Amino acid sequence: MTAPGQLHEPAGGAETVPYRWLVRSPNPLGDACMSLPAVRALKKSRPGIHLTVTCRDNLAPMWAARDEVDAVIPFSKSLGPLAVGRLIREHGSFDEGLLLPNSFRSALELRLGGVRRLTGYARYQRSFLLHRAVKEALPSPEKQHHVHRYLHLIEAMGITMEAIDELLAIPPPPTPIAGNAGSEIHLGICPGAEYGNAKRYPIERYAEAIGNLRANRPDLKIRVSIFGSPAERQIGDDLAALVAEPRVNRAGQTSIAGLVEELQSCHLVATNDTGTMHLAAALGVPTVAIFGSTEPDFTAPIGTIHRVIRHKVDCSPCFLRECPIDYRCMLRIEPNEVVREMEVLLEAAK
Repeated sequence: MTAPGQLHEPAGGAETVPYRWLVRSPNPLGDACMSLPAVRALKKSRPGIHLTVTCRDNLAPMWAARDEVDAVIPFSKSLGPLAVGRLIREHGSFDEGLLLPNSFRSALELRLGGVRRLTGYARYQRSFLLHRAVKEALPSPEKQHHVHRYLHLIEAMGITMEAIDELLAIPPPPTPIAGNAGSEIHLGICPGAEYGNAKRYPIERYAEAIGNLRANRPDLKIRVSIFGSPAERQIGDDLAALVAEPRVNRAGQTSIAGLVEELQSCHLVATNDTGTMHLAAALGVPTVAIFGSTEPDFTAPIGTIHRVIRHKVDCSPCFLRECPIDYRCMLRIEPNEVVREMEVLLEAAK
């Protein structure tokens, strides 16, 4: 019998029949990106396993592009747990399952899908559905980032993670910056945040930062693409109206697959604390991340190349969607501070 803290694997036959794992992805894009190191750790620990990710269909292109993932089972947001379970069964049997979300529903989906052994956090009265119900660890100062919540699940399965830097590593920038004068720079801007206004840097300041960067770099052609969700289309239009050509508003016009392709063509990205911020960072795109009501210690973009701008005030972090006072944490960030950090990334990329 397998002890609670150990991986359960068959004694023989692994060479002919791969041991099959099913990982349930978080639904938000940012959380899915922050869970990538945990999935990488699982695959590195057992390179012979067949690893499948099941996720909302909008996230399928992101997971399908990962080298660690052998297959993806996408499902529509409209499907209930029984239908998701049926879909999982259509893809064969799974020996183990890893639940990255905390929800009761995600555990029910995999149980209905016939997954034999489930590991996940003991949350929302779902422990009876799990074979390994993991108690959340108290965060330490060096492990406050949400990425460590997912990695703790891997550790709870008895996997030792010695090379943490390798797990957190990001690829090199997908579009290197040419060093010659007259080069074109593709700058991505993410001015929205579905979470709420308290996470949004004012579009007038984004526009001023873009204008100042162009003034500082007359030798460069700086092409601007504005990204965001369909709900942020108007924010993108408002920003585009303040920015000189060449610029285009792509908010609401790209799927995740299209967003991945466009981000990979960017030389750098300036963004609020959004899912796109995490996706850009995971792709290796140098990123300037602007934080307001949230806490970069918890959700900063993963990787050492990125730059975080945050002015901590007496009420930081409040985690509110709307600021009830004067938006001071954002308004203390001047456009030239954003420009300085973009300049740092441009210089580092030479």
